[in-house]
Amino acid sequence: MRALIVAVSLAVAGAASADQVAYQPADVLPHDAVSLRALDNAHLRVVRRARALCWHSGPFGFSSGSASQRACIIGETESAVANSKDPMLQAYHKYLPFHAKYNEYRPAFYWQRLVQG
Repeated sequence: MRALIVAVSLAVAGAASADQVAYQPADVLPHDAVSLRALDNAHLRVVRRARALCWHSGPFGFSSGSASQRACIIGETESAVANSKDPMLQAYHKYLPFHAKYNEYRPAFYWQRLVQG
């Protein structure tokens, strides 16, 4: 019985550690400021367009809307990025943390930390 408990706890620990691995940007992403700023602006246009399509989300955007309003913005953004067929935009979208992915007022910090040199 004790061996079964140890085996189950090791399996759970292994699954938990696999989920904690953050997405690393692929070589698809540029590393110069001009290209990254343009990529961030393209992503922000997608998020803003999604918010505009979700007209019921109110004047304050993602951070203060209801769950259904946020779900609308998330769904529209995910759909637009998937349908874009732009590998750089898709990689950048995967790179962004969840709280920044759908925020049209996110700071430039997220693209600036990818700049090399």
